[in-house]
Amino acid sequence: MKKFAFVFSLFLIMTPVAPVFADDHVEENETQQGEMNENLPVPAIVIEEPPEQIEDVAWTYRFLIPTTVAIATLVILGNVIQYFRQVTRKRYKVIEK
Repeated sequence: MKKFAFVFSLFLIMTPVAPVFADDHVEENETQQGEMNENLPVPAIVIEEPPEQIEDVAWTYRFLIPTTVAIATLVILGNVIQYFRQVTRKRYKVIEK
């Protein structure tokens, strides 16, 4: 129990301090990448990538899958309700005196 309390308190102390340490590495990496980009040679032929085309999702995917999920959910809920109506009702009987 003492180990858990120690680890938990250490976690609580170090959590706010972690972003402070992370900022130093970001600045160093940015300066190193800037220096590396200056040293790269210029390519002879620049190949431009065509813009990404947004594909239209097929109507079966857009309508049949959500409809199937909705029907399956309704079937499961209907089965649960029927189970409780039939089984739980017969479980206990009221005896009149």
